[in-house]
Amino acid sequence: MKIKKIGILALTLMLLVNILTGCSKKEEVEVEEVLKEEVTKEESKELVICTAKELTNLTTLTMNKENNIACGLIYESLVKYENDKIVPNLAKEWEWNDEGTVLTFKLQEGIKYHDREDFNAESVKKALDFNHLNPNFSGIKAVAELENVEVIDEYTVAITFPRPSLFYINDFCFQNVMSMMSPNVIEEGNYQTFTDVIGTGPYVRESFISGDSTVFVRNENYWGEKPYYEKIIVKYIPENLSRIQALNSGEVDLVYGADLITYDDFTQATSLKDIKGQVNENPTLTRNLILNTSSETLSDINIRKAIAHGVNKKAIAEGLTLGNEKVAERLFREGTPYTDVEIDEVYDYNVDKAKEYIEKSGWTLNESTNIYEKNGKKLSILYTYWTDLSLSNEIAQAVKADLGKIGIEVITEGKDQMTWWVDGVEGKYDITTWNTEGSYTEPNKFFTESMGADPHNISYQGLDNYQYIKGQIEEFSNIKDEERVKEIFKVLLNENNNNVIDLPITYAKDLVVYNGNKIKSYNFSNVPQFFDIFGVVPNN
Repeated sequence: MKIKKIGILALTLMLLVNILTGCSKKEEVEVEEVLKEEVTKEESKELVICTAKELTNLTTLTMNKENNIACGLIYESLVKYENDKIVPNLAKEWEWNDEGTVLTFKLQEGIKYHDREDFNAESVKKALDFNHLNPNFSGIKAVAELENVEVIDEYTVAITFPRPSLFYINDFCFQNVMSMMSPNVIEEGNYQTFTDVIGTGPYVRESFISGDSTVFVRNENYWGEKPYYEKIIVKYIPENLSRIQALNSGEVDLVYGADLITYDDFTQATSLKDIKGQVNENPTLTRNLILNTSSETLSDINIRKAIAHGVNKKAIAEGLTLGNEKVAERLFREGTPYTDVEIDEVYDYNVDKAKEYIEKSGWTLNESTNIYEKNGKKLSILYTYWTDLSLSNEIAQAVKADLGKIGIEVITEGKDQMTWWVDGVEGKYDITTWNTEGSYTEPNKFFTESMGADPHNISYQGLDNYQYIKGQIEEFSNIKDEERVKEIFKVLLNENNNNVIDLPITYAKDLVVYNGNKIKSYNFSNVPQFFDIFGVVPNN
């Protein structure tokens, strides 16, 4: 434990007083209290948070969700998303050529990586060239589609694209995968790990203890606003209950994010002495399901519409989120660019209407099982979900119960991330979870990725007008005519809705609980799925 100079001075003075004049018990207690106060102040400069998975690969190579708690400590992107707009970060300004095919970044000057390597145009070029070859970046068009990265001068870099797009700049906001890493950590051809964890951010990784924690210390040479905390300890605590117990015991100071805290956890935690919490007022993303039109059962539009009418979203919002999340009538939250369009059909919760759609397709209810049948076959569907996704199991069970009430049998299968994703891309599902990504990715990236290695692709292929939809997505991705882009999104949103490709459930929010004796409040950022150390307001 460190003791500040003032604390040492107080100790020295106490000894001198004892030696020269003697000291009453009361005076000794007063001096000791000063010392304790100074130690407490020093300790308050250390913040302990937690993660459900170890930070074994804290890199910008893949979108590992566990890194969302710490990537902002180490890495920074060229631009970032604030107050619903893209603003400067490591790049102080940018501009496009008249054709919209060359993006030029002017970089901040005088910044160094944690290893003292200069941040400059050469380091940006090396990072972008490396990412361009990384197969994990196929869904990030600004990297996957770039043709050339040119160093104009020490702090100017120009990126050439084959065609214009309104949305290339959005991709540079990704904090987890589009941030800048030291050129010294890159191994050509190695897209699995870096040789070290080195960025330009406000903290430096000091140590990693397997099975226990990762420690970060403040970057005293940081170019931006100096963070309050001198040390951040990220403890590895995989179980929900253990995280709340650790918060209550004082082992950790703060637990952040919907992936680590359910609404029930939040209620339990905030009922404890000195534990406070906040639910973000603004949604992070949309909790969403994909319906597979290419599957044998859901190729029938009537069954998909029956499901849309059969899921009680309001009950899910009130039961699983305790009323904190709003029912999602649309795929994207209100205010999302290009999505303020009139939707042709709204699917309210209506059991009778759901059954009408099922019976319209020739299914007959088996009174003994309460499941519809046709030609001796039950109306049964497979619902898959990623087990690590917040509320994924709970929503699956709620949907299963709802659809059981309209005569559809649901078999649920929770899977690890890779298995769930691969099976989804291969079409091995009738319903699967697939949340939106929120903020600067919506709606552009949601639709462009749906034509790639994404479970949407196989579902869209089941539609007669698949090629038309694919063409619309390709067009908006490759033009800078904003009015035409608006027209295309109106088409895409209605095609998606009318064909029940996606079934949005609620608009998800992030949460935080913390030790109220140490932390006054937390200010959520515009990209709340990432923990923001500058959002923590100390209680002094």
